[in-house]
Amino acid sequence: MSFIERVKGTISEPKKTMNTVSEQPMIEEAVMIIGIYAILTAAAAYMQSYKITYVFEGLDNMPSSVQSFMSISAIVAGLVVPFVLWFIVTGIIHLLSMAVGGEGKFYPQMITIVGFSMIPMILNGIISIGLFSIIEPMTITISPTNPMAMKELYSSPSFMVSSIAGIILQAWSAIILYFGIRSAHKISNNSSAVIAAIPLAFSVISLIWTFRGIGIL
Repeated sequence: MSFIERVKGTISEPKKTMNTVSEQPMIEEAVMIIGIYAILTAAAAYMQSYKITYVFEGLDNMPSSVQSFMSISAIVAGLVVPFVLWFIVTGIIHLLSMAVGGEGKFYPQMITIVGFSMIPMILNGIISIGLFSIIEPMTITISPTNPMAMKELYSSPSFMVSSIAGIILQAWSAIILYFGIRSAHKISNNSSAVIAAIPLAFSVISLIWTFRGIGIL
């Protein structure tokens, strides 16, 4: 089964394809998937830096070099963070699976499976780029007297659409991951489902926490 066939199978037949990936893990394919997602994330960060300007009260004369550094940092983070999270999430999922009697291997089995489970997030990156390409430029002033400044951004229709789409696609990833964990670790359906849902639960809680923090919820 070629790489393209595995990608298509992950989308259309995740149960069957995750069995194949579990039996014949190819780490280079997972690296390619995460790499594509990282590039899209960095591209979204680049577009965001030009559409959303942050002004810190008291620092109105902030040098352009500082603003450029902030933009470059966001782009670099977009390239690096997906790979870091890939390893961290794989490690947590693998350890939890082993704790309930799993017999899979971290490398190359589980790390490849987690990489394939990230395929839906590529679509999330494309959606983010699309949304940032159509939103109007905005300036957000951050100051001690205006602690809810970020509410303007997070309550915008574009951000809401992006957030909802992100959760839906994360749920899709969790389904793929469920089949991968079950195939690799040979643990029960319930245990696989609970472990696969952990990244999704973390994303939902983080989003709710953010909305509560800025007064939307």
